[in-house]
Amino acid sequence: MMGGRYIHRLPYMNAGANLTAAFVGNVFAALGDRARLRIACCLLASSPPTRGGLCVCELVDSLGESQPNVSRHLRLLQAAGLVTSRREGRWIYYDLRDAQHPLLRVLRACLDTVCSCADIQHDLTRLRARLTLRRGGKCVVGAVRKGGVAA
Repeated sequence: MMGGRYIHRLPYMNAGANLTAAFVGNVFAALGDRARLRIACCLLASSPPTRGGLCVCELVDSLGESQPNVSRHLRLLQAAGLVTSRREGRWIYYDLRDAQHPLLRVLRACLDTVCSCADIQHDLTRLRARLTLRRGGKCVVGAVRKGGVAA
């Protein structure tokens, strides 16, 4: 109690030892780049557990960015603790980190709002079209070049 008043603790302030100013700073720095924000929105849009994440080639086609650029941004998002990856055969699938983390639960709600922006809606439209190429819920095509030929 300070001066007869209580300092209020928000629910995410009880997140435990891994919620530090450095962690929060890294999360916001990672989302401060437009390309990474677009990637996060694509991952959020594909996040129901049955989907299983997105591979780099699906993000490349959805965002119109180069594969090295998308991979670099995914590494930065992963280093910030926002994204997880799992290998399945020749593909690596990326997804947003577990929503049970209190800070990430709040960030998902913010990302949901950002995803309604017109330019990001174009990304999500391309993502939905790209996901129709999956077979058995898995990526099988690789990046699709202009003209519809797999890279």
